[in-house]
Amino acid sequence: MKTFFYVLFCFFSLPAFAVSFDSVYEAKGMNMTLLSADMSIASDNSSYAIETHSYARGILSLFIDSETIFQTKGLYQKEDLKVLDSVMKNKNDGKIRTTRQNFEEKAGYIDYQSALIELMRLTDEKTQTFLIADGKRDMEVVLTYEGEKDLSLLDSSLSGTAQAYSVRVTVIAGKKKGWFFKRMREAKESPLWLYLQNDESVGGKTLVAGTFDTGILGKLHIIRKELKNVQNK
Repeated sequence: MKTFFYVLFCFFSLPAFAVSFDSVYEAKGMNMTLLSADMSIASDNSSYAIETHSYARGILSLFIDSETIFQTKGLYQKEDLKVLDSVMKNKNDGKIRTTRQNFEEKAGYIDYQSALIELMRLTDEKTQTFLIADGKRDMEVVLTYEGEKDLSLLDSSLSGTAQAYSVRVTVIAGKKKGWFFKRMREAKESPLWLYLQNDESVGGKTLVAGTFDTGILGKLHIIRKELKNVQNK
């Protein structure tokens, strides 16, 4: 489940220029709030830094004492990005595990949070392909533009339309187990969708919602609840 939430939390976009802001997201399923995530991003013309703090909410927090902090730093390059540091700290039942990825020997690959920076550089609606590594597996992620969709059909707190993208994730090498990847392999139509909306306050597109059709348990939703502390540098 954690992989699914990070794929969603980490795909939003704005142009690659000097800006910083915070976003607050909630993940819902079976009419319950399951997770919350606070995301901060700071970007200038040469580098970027992102930190996401997610934690269990509601009834899920009664069974899982879980928090995750994901920190990424990188550089903008002419054709791609260079990940300088990618650290994930997981707290489960009082125990903390820290994982640091090394991208020096992973040419062409980025982490989940750097993928959102690639989306920052989108100038129009088109299919995009990314190579992502998470320390356990190498993946090809393909986003296909599916047109404009009515956001109110996803959640009553949302309004207007958004650019909808279906997402396919294929494991190229490494660990292929896990319910998220099994669902990705077996579903005839993409179960994962992202919804982007133009936002003048940050000068580009941001993720306002995402959905994942689990099949048996219905759809899981991630909704942006707040965009704040916007500073154009």
